[in-house]
Amino acid sequence: MFDRKTIVYIFYIIIFNQQYNLISNECPPDLIIEPCSCVLTIPSHTYLLYNDFNPETIYIEKKSIVCEHIYNSSFDLQKIFFNLNLYLNNNETNFDNFLLYNTSIKYIPENIFYNITFKSLMFQDNYFLTTINEYAFYYLKDYVEIFETLNTNLSDSNIIFSILRQFQNLRHISMHNDRLITIPDYAFNHTNLTNIWFGLENRRTIQPIQSIGQYAFYNLPNLKFLRIFSPNLTKINKYSFAQRNRLSSDIILYIYIGSPMLNSTSFPLTSLSRFRNRIIYLRLYYTNLIYLDENIFQPFLEINPLSIIDIHSSNINFKCDCQSAWIQYDYLQNINELENRVYGYKCWSYDFSNCTLNK
Repeated sequence: MFDRKTIVYIFYIIIFNQQYNLISNECPPDLIIEPCSCVLTIPSHTYLLYNDFNPETIYIEKKSIVCEHIYNSSFDLQKIFFNLNLYLNNNETNFDNFLLYNTSIKYIPENIFYNITFKSLMFQDNYFLTTINEYAFYYLKDYVEIFETLNTNLSDSNIIFSILRQFQNLRHISMHNDRLITIPDYAFNHTNLTNIWFGLENRRTIQPIQSIGQYAFYNLPNLKFLRIFSPNLTKINKYSFAQRNRLSSDIILYIYIGSPMLNSTSFPLTSLSRFRNRIIYLRLYYTNLIYLDENIFQPFLEINPLSIIDIHSSNINFKCDCQSAWIQYDYLQNINELENRVYGYKCWSYDFSNCTLNK
């Protein structure tokens, strides 16, 4: 049993913790940050960005700053955070999310938030947002875990990826309907980054990427999901998907690539053979592929016996001709395609007896 003194001590500790949590979750007065607001739930229009429709994961208390539906030319975002910083006076300056939604802002300047920090930065439906200063979020470099954009005018890939590389604890990137046309060489260097989305075909969003640089995803040891959907991507470079590290675990890396400009000659030799020992689930959708080149895709399947190719049904030009016969010859286990390693291949029962195989 506890003595009376110990019980009183525990009581005060509990009260203190409750008061501390109340203060840390408390929003500043609206007057300080008008026309923005402080909220404790994620607004519903961010569902698309989070790609999560489960209310239990969306409606959780998070102290967030939201600036939305603002078209006043005198709106000064930096001044708002200057005032907020003065009000907080370096006390409880850590917030969870910042959402800039449906505004006429064109430019985000250096050190926009002063000493205010956020774990998540979200920019949605800011159609005039063209430029973000390279050091706009530098003070947040140890805090930001999520970076998301949707429907902006951002186009300077060098600056955007320089900003992304600053974030030491980045876990999730989701960028859609912007104007980025390149993913540069060595684009990422993040130990914790697991999800990268540039366009989602099922939500009709794109990123107009034309080229992916060499070793773009090389330094991402924990990457689990890479999704690129672009109407302008014509070729995968030889070292674009190269991975630096071998893994001791069996974590699958899902790569979804979609572009109507990709064809059967868009993949150079070894472009899909530099994943070290990783298990890869490669989905190709909305492409102009008519066959899978044996010299490219057969080595991909052989590097790891658990890797899978998914020829999505949206690849409507894919043909059952001799150039695809090797898939049936080497990988037919059962007419039930889910037991084979090339999903969506429609030629499992096709007669290739007149074809000469490269054996």
